[in-house]
Amino acid sequence: MKVIILLGLRVRSGTNFVGTTLKQHPDIQTIPPTSSSGEFNLFREESIKNKVFNSIANRSFGSGVEEEDFPAFMELYGELWIKFLTNKFNLDENKTLFLKSPRVKETHLWQLAFPNAKIVLLCRDGRDNVISSIKASNDKRNWHKLSHKLKKRINYYSGRNFLNFTKDWAEKAKMFNNVKETINLRKFKYEELNDSFDGVKNLLNFYEIDDSDYNVRKCLKAPVVGSSYGVDNNKVAKPNWKPDFDKSKFTFTRKWGNWKFRQKIIFKNIAGDELIKLGYEQDNNW
Repeated sequence: MKVIILLGLRVRSGTNFVGTTLKQHPDIQTIPPTSSSGEFNLFREESIKNKVFNSIANRSFGSGVEEEDFPAFMELYGELWIKFLTNKFNLDENKTLFLKSPRVKETHLWQLAFPNAKIVLLCRDGRDNVISSIKASNDKRNWHKLSHKLKKRINYYSGRNFLNFTKDWAEKAKMFNNVKETINLRKFKYEELNDSFDGVKNLLNFYEIDDSDYNVRKCLKAPVVGSSYGVDNNKVAKPNWKPDFDKSKFTFTRKWGNWKFRQKIIFKNIAGDELIKLGYEQDNNW
């Protein structure tokens, strides 16, 4: 089965948007098959290498299993997961399986597990990413305890969330910039794909999926699902998890336009250089 992979710079980078877009394509299937919002976080740190493979290889004296065998192990590990997902969800062998995760840090492990897969790394303007992260962190749920609600409010109003999310975006942006593009790996910007015929066509072309005009237009008709917020409804307090085809209600880019001077200074000092390296600004005079 053909596999294509999308890895986000961090959470709130647009992976759900791309998943919803690609799900409209007749040749692409997702997990679970009924939704495009499912993440497949196959790797967290390097535990598969350090706690599984190396642990066994180092303790199996005289077995002949060496650390240099890790790539071969990883390729079989990837094949095992595809077989498991195929059986669990009764996937169509003739369709392309789309997998996504908001973790750029483990890109090298994805490359080892799926050496023939096309991998896209997706970034988003850090300023919009921070705003989206703050809104998501301040969501309201009936099951939240009072102490949890208070902590969330304190983090929100004190500016701690802004500071922490900015630092995390800068850290992940450095990782994103350090990954080298290859014939099977390419970097895309969320902003270049959003409601863009050429952007979606280029994405399909890289994934080696039928990029006929009909299929591109079909992808562009994808609803807004999951991580976007309405801008014309002051009662919105959590992500819109129901598909909404009226995209006029949503703001997708430059949400940071109303930032105060203090917010701009903090972001520039922490993440300004990475914003420039990713091509979102030419300098810090914004």
